[in-house]
Amino acid sequence: MATTHVVQQGEHISAIAERFGFRDFHTIWDHPANAALAAIRDPHVLFPGDEVVIPDFRLRSEFRPTTALHVFRADLVPLFLRVRLQTLEKDPLKGVACELTVPPNPKPTNETTDGDGTLEKPIPRASDTRGRILAHVPIVPSGGDTPEPVERVIEYDLHIGRLNPEKKFSGQQARLNNLGYFAGYTVLDVEALLWAAEEFSCEHIAKRVPKRPKIKPAPAGGEDDPATAGGNAPTGVQDAAIVAKLRKIHGV
Repeated sequence: MATTHVVQQGEHISAIAERFGFRDFHTIWDHPANAALAAIRDPHVLFPGDEVVIPDFRLRSEFRPTTALHVFRADLVPLFLRVRLQTLEKDPLKGVACELTVPPNPKPTNETTDGDGTLEKPIPRASDTRGRILAHVPIVPSGGDTPEPVERVIEYDLHIGRLNPEKKFSGQQARLNNLGYFAGYTVLDVEALLWAAEEFSCEHIAKRVPKRPKIKPAPAGGEDDPATAGGNAPTGVQDAAIVAKLRKIHGV
């Protein structure tokens, strides 16, 4: 019998599929009972309180003779971590050597960003939500005849699966902060979000200073608390152009 799973903070569909024993998350996500949720959510950007229907396993039979050796292959849909590293000045970190740590593996792996500053790596489907990237950025000092290059190590904390939908206050705030626009520390920092959204709009949408974005404040208890979040009601910047552009520039 099918069951209903209530999404917790930090869960995404690949981790949920792994938890319930499904090799392909599409088996869950494409189930007709999840059509309404799939219409408003990216499968890897869920929100606490979302309800995902977990279907029953369907048994499959294969008939083969007992006098021969047979190979059975089960396809496993991998999960990829994809991040784009940039400086506070929004310049991409191209061809930079990095150390990537994603639990449960305690040892970092050596990676290199591409020409756009992007790093892509397959990770365990049920990986921990916290990880870390240490980027070793070469810097050539100015002055002197033959300045010796030095290295600056930039640390990026990863919160895998904890990005909330773009129509939510916390989702907008996280995307703006990731892109270098300070939008505050908590969902109660309404003024910081407004300033960040206005600056983002000036750089990516309007050629002149736009009208200040309209906002629906997050509930007093914090929108990440399903008891006070009002279900799927959006809270945050209501300007559709800003929300759409924010999702496009951020990448998800």
